[in-house]
Amino acid sequence: MSTVNASTGFSPFQLHLGHQPRMLPPLVDNAAPCAYESEEESTTKLLSQLEHDLLEVQDNLLAAKAAQATQVNKCRAPTIIFNTGDRVLLATKHRR
Repeated sequence: MSTVNASTGFSPFQLHLGHQPRMLPPLVDNAAPCAYESEEESTTKLLSQLEHDLLEVQDNLLAAKAAQATQVNKCRAPTIIFNTGDRVLLATKHRR
């Protein structure tokens, strides 16, 4: 599944494997011939990219959490403080 999550900013596929899946083979080969990377170099590169992505996801989730809290608190009524001796009305419609 390659749908980007709104909160994380990444797809589960990318977080799990480190890259987006290819949907279609490329029509034009734009890749320039590159030098051969050793397995150790490519593994180190992949792990550092995954670590960077994970840190970015954590930042995005924290920002999403703050944005959601702000939106929820917009509709919240102000807190009413009751003191001893205040008279209040109680609804007993659903009370048994």
